[in-house]
Amino acid sequence: MNGISVIIACFNSEKVISTTLRYLQNQKNTEGIAWEVILVDNNSTDNTSDTARNVWNHQPIVPLTVLLEETVGEAHARKRGIQAAKYNILSIVDDDNWVAEDWIFKINGYFQNPEIGLIGCAGTGEFEENPAAWFSDNQHAFAIGRLYEGDFTDITEYAIVPGAGLSVRKNVYDTLFRLNWKPFLEGRVGNKQSAGADSEMCYITRLLGYKIYYSNLLHFKHFTASHRISWDRLTRMTEGFGQADVFTLPYKITYEESQGKRSLMNSLRKKWWFNFLGKKIALLLKDPFQFIAPPPFSKKELNRIRNKAFCETIWVERKKFEGSFSYLENISKGNILL
Repeated sequence: MNGISVIIACFNSEKVISTTLRYLQNQKNTEGIAWEVILVDNNSTDNTSDTARNVWNHQPIVPLTVLLEETVGEAHARKRGIQAAKYNILSIVDDDNWVAEDWIFKINGYFQNPEIGLIGCAGTGEFEENPAAWFSDNQHAFAIGRLYEGDFTDITEYAIVPGAGLSVRKNVYDTLFRLNWKPFLEGRVGNKQSAGADSEMCYITRLLGYKIYYSNLLHFKHFTASHRISWDRLTRMTEGFGQADVFTLPYKITYEESQGKRSLMNSLRKKWWFNFLGKKIALLLKDPFQFIAPPPFSKKELNRIRNKAFCETIWVERKKFEGSFSYLENISKGNILL
């Protein structure tokens, strides 16, 4: 049905979910727009579900469905919510995203264009404590700040938006589920830091023939607790980005070739050893002694961490990497995967 399903995957979100839901309850200009909220409790050990129900019952402007997904992992929780969604547009809101009062109104308007498959936006930082000086140069890693200019921009060529606040057509997921698609990247699992699942969603949506857009007019505040802004977390996220790069690369190459951009370079990039050696050589040229500076790291050290994680991952996953191209080609052709 035409409408918007807001999906919130939660793990031990008792302390933040109340404010997130209250912002959703403050939506304006939604007359004539069907929408719902689906909260998936990913086997929390706190009172996430009861807290959510209590807050919503004070102002139940649209239906709230609370589901339990016992298999821990953000990907599992989102899939549970997506399968339960009534409506054709999915708005993926994190448990700490405080959406603007015109959130539903704007998303509804944007998706009137049938060519658009996915829309991302920028979050504004809302901090428990003022972050350190180094944060502003690294805010994109925390899903805060603008990635592109312009009010509403076609960024299909780049196809990367932050996962927080991402909206996508349910038909994308319905198609992928029908084809038995299994993502390469799993997303966050409990408190384990990982990366790349949202980028993979952008790339697979583009591969299915949809356009990707980015809006600077679609606003939300990204509440960030002080313990979530640390060099240790940034380092772990950077490692996660490097690991994810191994399996976002096949999406990029497959898309380029689908657009007629076949080349010797792309043929070589399909070989695990070519990418491995390229990153290794780059690491040695930039830092022959593998020196690690103390925090706060410069961009150079962060790039080194990312490249090192890429090399370690592609070495372990070399067979899976080279098989990913035929896998994605089948997806793009609509072949059901065994």
